[in-house]
Amino acid sequence: MTLEEVRKNIDRVDAKIRDLFTERMGLADEVARIKAQTEDVIYKPEREAVILKKQSECMEPHLVKEYQALIKRIMEISRKYQYGRTLQLRDCFPYTFEKEIQKPRKVAMLYKEVYICRNYQREQIHTAQNYEEIARQILAGEVQAGIGIIEDIGKGESDELNRVLTEQKLYINRCQVAEEGCGKKKVVEFSASLAVLPEHNRLKICFVCPNRSGALSSILSMISDYGVNLTEIHSMPYQDEEDWNYRFFAELSLNLLQQEAKALVYQLSCETQDLKLLGSYFCEGDFIK
Repeated sequence: MTLEEVRKNIDRVDAKIRDLFTERMGLADEVARIKAQTEDVIYKPEREAVILKKQSECMEPHLVKEYQALIKRIMEISRKYQYGRTLQLRDCFPYTFEKEIQKPRKVAMLYKEVYICRNYQREQIHTAQNYEEIARQILAGEVQAGIGIIEDIGKGESDELNRVLTEQKLYINRCQVAEEGCGKKKVVEFSASLAVLPEHNRLKICFVCPNRSGALSSILSMISDYGVNLTEIHSMPYQDEEDWNYRFFAELSLNLLQQEAKALVYQLSCETQDLKLLGSYFCEGDFIK
């Protein structure tokens, strides 16, 4: 065959795949309806492993890995569709948030970082020696919010602030980038309340990857499938009761008031371990100036 003839045959096969895909997604919709009624979980890794093994039994050995990769992607896309349909059929979004933010009367900052604060008068600022002390002041009601440098852009992240946000259930409400000399610092305001406003375009999250091959790759593909830009990701080691693991901190370009955004977060909550929302805020481009 000529190359043109081969391409025509590929088009013919692709048309068949499209029809079969449409039929399969119709079946996925039926699965979503049934599971919404029974409140059954959508993602079942053990069942997917059985399907992969069964479907590859009669394949030519040199095509097994490629075929399994195709089946995995089909199942991932099917799950994405089912999570969205489940939210439409059943009120099961696992997070709550407020839809307004009150400007704090008093804020807390590290003594060494007070120089970076430009939005509050000196008498409105309480100082602290560490972020744990700032968290204590917020939770005790002594101040309404904390301010801290979460990133020295190009130089690294503040693991201490990320850890406190994660462990003390505090949330970023505002973000700006302060220019200092030749560098920039990402400054955030955080409080005990998660709030989402219509103008917000960033969501910060923290999660732990399941301990299986390809887990992080699957999570990143999931985010991409929703058309969401990943504007930041880094990891931080921590020790649980038995072993060391890694928390991943990510910033997503989305607004949690949108249904697709809720579907992504819902899916992440089901397919990662210990997902936490760490804040919702506005950011112009990559950084606010």
